[in-house]
Amino acid sequence: MISPRNDVTLVKEINTDTIKSALKSLGKGTKAQISEATGISVATCGKILNELSSKGEVVEMSVEQPDYGRPAKSYAYNALFSLIGCVYIHTDNNQLCFSSVAADLIGNVVDESIEEITTVDYEVIRVRIASLCLRHPQISVVSVGISGYMTNGVIDQCNFHDLNGLALGKMLSEDFPGVTIMVENDTNAAAYGFYMATCNNRDTTAAFLFSPDKMVHGTRHARVGRTDVGGKPLFNLGAGFVSNGRILRGFSGFAGEIMYLPANLEQHGADRSGEHYIALLSDVVASITAIINPEIMALSGGFITEEVVKAVYGRCASLIPAHHMPTMVYRKNLHNDYIQGLIAIALETLTCNVRLVYKY
Repeated sequence: MISPRNDVTLVKEINTDTIKSALKSLGKGTKAQISEATGISVATCGKILNELSSKGEVVEMSVEQPDYGRPAKSYAYNALFSLIGCVYIHTDNNQLCFSSVAADLIGNVVDESIEEITTVDYEVIRVRIASLCLRHPQISVVSVGISGYMTNGVIDQCNFHDLNGLALGKMLSEDFPGVTIMVENDTNAAAYGFYMATCNNRDTTAAFLFSPDKMVHGTRHARVGRTDVGGKPLFNLGAGFVSNGRILRGFSGFAGEIMYLPANLEQHGADRSGEHYIALLSDVVASITAIINPEIMALSGGFITEEVVKAVYGRCASLIPAHHMPTMVYRKNLHNDYIQGLIAIALETLTCNVRLVYKY
């Protein structure tokens, strides 16, 4: 267990984050209103608001003159004080696309572009981050999504051969010294965005299961052996989990690599009929339900349809007691959840690294 600093600076950081969060929720407010919303004294709110105003992160709003007494200053958060960037490579439905997004500090997307690409390597990512930062020089944090997992900051296994073995975050940080770089697994980011959209930051557990359709032509995939049976690719599966507001990565970043579950993938891969696919997904969903007991689970990807979700639910419900079954949600594609997850991860880097939790 890591012990947090116990000093005045840490308390101030927590108070500052709390006040900024309250302003984002309220839209605007006076010192008294912010104090009431946060439980922080009016004097402390005033001091922190003055500091934030001097930097431009908070702006003073015009107020109407009351019938008597002095008018109370009203404050609003400046969402454009700086921007965050998000980039990821999407592989599904036989397409290879690069998505770039710029968002404000409340999470609103202010710029978005998607382009088809033919290959993936470090330079492809670097050039597009450089272009995004050139268009939006206010960007201070960039979240990068990859279709693979990392161990100790190094890409351990990725769908794109040329990214394997790269310390991607470190390399990008060296090329963009004024920008904080975050690198996250694709299904982890999608799971986090899904959790934020559906669970409203409640203390619960959510899962995101992704099954892309077809291997993308023109790319060199690294997952051989487990992904090839008689020259035919297996169904590609990945998952991400969020519990009580935190992404579950495991001790080495391997959490969610469900292709390694002993679910007879070779048999299902060799026979790509709907019946065998339903059986495979049902085995996986039942395993996830028994191990982490999610309240809600999203299924997305080119192989997933609403009918598939209903069939998998019915099969699992015949094995697992109804009150333990997660709500299963069909997501036509993972783009919105992915982007919102990358945005949330980027925004968290701008807050202090202490989280208050309740003991049960």
